[in-house]
Amino acid sequence: MLSQMDSKVKYRHKDDAMDTTDVFEITDFTTASDWERIIARLEDVIHEWKLPRYSPETKFPKDSFTTGRWKEVSTSIADVPDFEFHVKRYRLCVADEPDSISKDASATREKSPGLNDPKRHMLLKTSFSVGDFPAIFEQLLSTENDFPLSPALHPLAKWFGIADFLVLSPSAFNDIDSTVSEDRLKLLNSCISIAASNTRCPLPVFVQFDVQQRQMFFGVSEIGGFRTVYDIIDLEKIPDRLRNLSGLMEIFKEKIGIMDSSILVKASVQLTVTLRPDAVSADEEDEDMIKAKTPKLGELPFGSMEYDNFYIDLLATWPNANADALEDTTVHSDLDPLQAPKWAVQLFLNDKASQRLSDALRKFAKQTHHQETVQSLLEYLDSDANSQAQNVDTAKNALKRLTGPERTHLSTALYKRIPRYHLDVPIAEEPLNEILAYLFPDSGLAKDLENSNSAGSTADSEQVFGNLKSAPYNSFPYRLSLAVYYVLENLGGLLAVAYLWHEVLLELRYRWENSFLLTDIQPGYPNHGTCLLHQKLQMLNCCIEKRQQSRQANPKKQVTFSRKSPERLIIPANKSSVDSITTLDGEDLVTEDEDEEFYDCEEVFGEETMVEEKEKNISVKPEGRLHEHTSLKLLSDGVTPVFIPVTQEVAPMTEDAAAAHLERLAATDDDEVGRALRIKLQSAALVSDMSAFKAANPGCCFEDFVRWHSPRDWEEDPEHASAGHLSERMSHADSAWSTAWETAECKPVRRQKRLFDERVEAEKVLSFLNTTVGDVFRHLLPVFAEAVLIKLIKEMHEADLRLPVDQTMLTKSLSRILSDHIFNWVDFEKFIKNVASNEQSVHTYRSLLDTAKRSDDLPEKEQFHQFIKSLTNSRQLTPVPGASRSPLGQHILKTFDQRTPTLDSTEVSMQQLQNRKAVLPKVEVKEFLLRTIAPRPFSFNRPGVQRLYACMKKDSVRMAGAFSEDILYG
Repeated sequence: MLSQMDSKVKYRHKDDAMDTTDVFEITDFTTASDWERIIARLEDVIHEWKLPRYSPETKFPKDSFTTGRWKEVSTSIADVPDFEFHVKRYRLCVADEPDSISKDASATREKSPGLNDPKRHMLLKTSFSVGDFPAIFEQLLSTENDFPLSPALHPLAKWFGIADFLVLSPSAFNDIDSTVSEDRLKLLNSCISIAASNTRCPLPVFVQFDVQQRQMFFGVSEIGGFRTVYDIIDLEKIPDRLRNLSGLMEIFKEKIGIMDSSILVKASVQLTVTLRPDAVSADEEDEDMIKAKTPKLGELPFGSMEYDNFYIDLLATWPNANADALEDTTVHSDLDPLQAPKWAVQLFLNDKASQRLSDALRKFAKQTHHQETVQSLLEYLDSDANSQAQNVDTAKNALKRLTGPERTHLSTALYKRIPRYHLDVPIAEEPLNEILAYLFPDSGLAKDLENSNSAGSTADSEQVFGNLKSAPYNSFPYRLSLAVYYVLENLGGLLAVAYLWHEVLLELRYRWENSFLLTDIQPGYPNHGTCLLHQKLQMLNCCIEKRQQSRQANPKKQVTFSRKSPERLIIPANKSSVDSITTLDGEDLVTEDEDEEFYDCEEVFGEETMVEEKEKNISVKPEGRLHEHTSLKLLSDGVTPVFIPVTQEVAPMTEDAAAAHLERLAATDDDEVGRALRIKLQSAALVSDMSAFKAANPGCCFEDFVRWHSPRDWEEDPEHASAGHLSERMSHADSAWSTAWETAECKPVRRQKRLFDERVEAEKVLSFLNTTVGDVFRHLLPVFAEAVLIKLIKEMHEADLRLPVDQTMLTKSLSRILSDHIFNWVDFEKFIKNVASNEQSVHTYRSLLDTAKRSDDLPEKEQFHQFIKSLTNSRQLTPVPGASRSPLGQHILKTFDQRTPTLDSTEVSMQQLQNRKAVLPKVEVKEFLLRTIAPRPFSFNRPGVQRLYACMKKDSVRMAGAFSEDILYG
């Protein structure tokens, strides 16, 4: 009957709309449950990793837990519905051991001696009777890696001293909950105990429970007839009984069940004292020193203004001492850091501390997201109705200065353009004059203020700029970026920056209209290896140079701008070419003072009759000759020499203009019209040269032009020197060169349309600079980043430290960021973090040296400074030989003594310091480690290793115990 079957019957009815059928379901209890499947899967993992035949290591070098290489192997267990576990194995690799995570089955471990062997631990008073000594006991008793300090070290390795173990932890992607509940924890404890016992796994197995931040574990290991239980207690309040070593000893003996002194308990104690050098030096720092840290105009800040930049942990240790010989009660304690036999110090940097140089770069970069225009911000400073008349007079005076005689230097009156505003001017007249004199050192204002900007470039700055797409060191954009940051930080924020930028634009326009070159700008055409702002300023200088050449060529004829007469600008090729043209031609085209001017045809020749009359004489009279070629003759007669024409220079282009030109070429169609348009766009300079060549050499042919302009495309006949033929690419009738030759008119350069119009290009530059505040910071960001890098490298060289990121890596990362067409903000943030890391290290080293001045009167001062440098470089636990009794320990005591600031350091001698007791800060962390070998659970059982770790902080205590019991004779 069904009632007698070991099963369960269920009946389920579907909805009336569906077929009404009965579903017969049987749940078979003979199948494995979820937890049994977990046990089976865990046993499979242990067998896959060959752990039953694995012999763990027992000997590890000193401090190998910190300096050694840990390996991890993981897998997953998903046998519980909606709940997944990860199984990880953590293992410390020995230096001479192969990289494989599991050894071969034939690998054996040296047989461990019995507990009564004199070579074994001094704790042992009884003998081990059955089997070998378990390897896990060797690790629990080892004193070589007590209290390891490493943030990356797994806490179980620190608390229990084990170097090979398994951890079963819940997955973070579980559907229900990522933590292990209390009822589930009990089942998991049973699972790992059964799996470890069935497989005879020599490694302890742990289960992680509760939230991950608490780091709570429960573990078990069964080997050699012993079961060792690993348990952890975490309390937010410290009981009075656990505040000292004596109370901890009572709890430890109660746990193992032996209250008398028949067993020997060894204790290792470590006290942590936190030393904060910045807090010590803060009391000695006056207002003058604080003001000295404030950067001036043209300087960048460095270091940290706060006193939480770093700290030093002084570790006072009593290693492997007799616990009964140490007295530590509420009444008296022998655990004084000054009396500890071993000292070690370690430097820690505060990752959350702000660094001024990197913060300056980050703040500068954040301003690039502002969308307000400069003019919109200046609207807050518009003058009221009462001051409009004064503003008109000021503008008239400015126009008089512009149309007046040419000056050799700027007048200080240029900078006194400050009318009365609704709001206060963000930058007063005096600091504004100082900033403008710093930016324009060639101005009369700079001379009046005796401002000399003589900061020359160094080898480091030249090397940095050579690898970056920014601007030269101490150039005008370089100084402008520093001035903008100075105004942003000290003189009123974005409104002050907009006001300064407006003043700079006025100065640039004044220089353009009066032909004053910008100083400290690379000469020549725009260099595409620099930032866009520097290219624009180079273009503006090119325009100013063209205007200067025009005025030098026509000293009697000044270029004026009037609505009644057309604008006429002069663009000669160079000075020598002007003289040569006058000598060869001597033609008066427009006026006697304008022989070598060339104009846009639409502007100069307004009457059609004049144009026609000139073109009739083109084929008869040569024009625009520079000089005769040394060897070439016209192919038409072989006698007439070829004259080199006066040609226009190639129009300079900035990077954005070149990119726009390429976009126009790419946007043309692939038909005949599109190809013609591409040829026209690409060959503007070529057509100009062809027109000038035709005008200088009447009766010439295409081959003559190729022989002069591109000699490689003319192949001479070896038998006849004067004969030859065009190259293959020039021989095609539809080639770009032949097409351009057909379309080129016979015109000298002075009658051609200019390839480079300095007036138009200058206005483009000034219009480009009249932009939003965000674009101002965006254009200056590459230069400011370069200035930050140069400042950091200078400080790095002065400190001479081994830093986390070297100069080469910093320069390469910034060069890659600035060279990309699309600015990568993620990589730039990484660069800022690297700058902050190096800045913090350098500032920490300097702060330590400043603090160490308090002990300069003690001997071996240089050794102490070298110790500080090694401490900063390594950031590892560094021992202090001799502890407080050594000269190095005396330096540390005097440097961080809390009572030293009350005395005059020049009057404190070595003898006085030894006669009085130094005062260090309070102990912040107490760590105890108790070990013994005792039988459990009864006195007749075999003795096993008992271990207890306790860490006491100001408001919490954590205890981790490993207690072994004999299950063979239990």
